[in-house]
Parts: sequence; C-alpha cells; structure tokens
Amino acid sequence: GPLRGTRKDRAQLRLGRAQVRITINDTTGGKMPEKAEAAIQDFDEVVRIMEEDLRSVRYTFDYPDVFVRRGLAKEEVAYGRRDAGQWAAAVQDYSRAIELWRSPPPGEGAGLGVNPMVLNFRGNALGQLGRFEDALADYREAAGIFAADRQPRQAALSRANEALALFGAGRADEAVSTMEAVIRRDPGVTDAHVALAASYWANGDAPRAEGEWRFACENIDTGCAQYKDLEWVREIRRWPKQLAADLQA
Repeated sequence: GPLRGTRKDRAQLRLGRAQVRITINDTTGGKMPEKAEAAIQDFDEVVRIMEEDLRSVRYTFDYPDVFVRRGLAKEEVAYGRRDAGQWAAAVQDYSRAIELWRSPPPGEGAGLGVNPMVLNFRGNALGQLGRFEDALADYREAAGIFAADRQPRQAALSRANEALALFGAGRADEAVSTMEAVIRRDPGVTDAHVALAASYWANGDAPRAEGEWRFACENIDTGCAQYKDLEWVREIRRWPKQLAADLQA
C-alpha cells in the first residue's frame, strides 16, 4: 500500500523494502525475478522522491547509488527473465550514476569521483550486449582508479575483466598477454588461470593448460570447482561464449 511520512521517510522505507525483495530473489538463486521487478518499482519511486528536491535530498541520500542499485536489480531481471533489454536498461542506470559522479550539480564541489566497481558493473553489462570494445574502456579506467587507490587485488580483477572483454572482441592474443600479466602481478586471480587454461587448451598447448588448471585447483583458496559448472561460467561469471566453449572442450 501507499507509504506515508516525509519524503526522507518514504524513500528510506522504499530502499529497505527493495533490499528485502532483492535478498529474497538472491536466496532462491535468482528464481524469483518478480521480486527484483518489484524492487525496481521501489527504486523508481525513490528516484522520483529525490528529484522532487534534489539539492536538499543530496545531503541525506547517495543519489547516484540508487541508480547503481536499480541497475543491479535490472541485471537480476535480465538473468531471471532472459530479457536482454534489461542489460541495456542497467547500462543506462550505471551511466547515469557515473555521469553524476563526474559532473556533480553546482555547489556540490568536485564530487567523490567515479566508483570503479560501477565501471566494472557497466563493463559487465556492456559485455552481455556484445559491446566489448566499450566494456574495455570501463575496465581499464577501473583498473587505473584501483591502482591509484592502492588496491592491487581489485586492479588485477579489473584487468582480468579487461582480458575477458578482449576475448569477447576476438582479440585473443591481447587477451592472453593481459591475463599473463595479471597472474605475474597477482597469482591468486582464479579467473586468469582458468581462462589461460582454456585458451592454451584450445590452441593445442596441453601442458601449459594443465599447469594453469592445476594451479587454480590446488594453489588458490577459492579453487576451481565453480568453473566445472559451465552454466555458472556463462550466466554468472559471464564469460564470452567462445572462451566458455573452449573451457568445455
């Protein structure tokens, strides 16, 4: 039913309800996308409330963050409904948040800068649309921000995402070189070892492929078990189709 109270109260209640709905969908493994759809409606209302008086609300709410959270909810609908249009909608929300971080309203100062995690989110969604070249720019910017912030693991993960986008763009040699650079700097990035194993195997280099797979399985805490589930690789980790097929081979 309708929620009453001040704009601030109504927005907070909507945000809380949206999070509960997202959590319910998550606990079912994404099998209740209608909960994510309902959460999107809550986020829509929060955006409307905030935009009634943007300047005063910015001091209470993280306005860009609502777009990020709505974008993530749209990803859940895209996955649960197999609705590619929701990937494009998620990209729009991430782009809006990034735009707000880059160009805050007058009087808000220089802003906090772009959240590099959201650049990764947008890159992932762009990849689902086959826009790998656009995704590359986001991953590279994210890696640069993380490196400047002295977060080497996150920088390495962003570079691994960059390599996956290179695979998706058909630039396999560059992708392999990038993944090899990732594991030289951070040997604990499972994605990089498994992707290299798949690529080496597809190119007939069985010894190197087996070495990378063994390292991922035996030397990294997270192990390689998830990568044996090809649906997880394709749908959750969102590897490019050809690379996932190489892993299956």
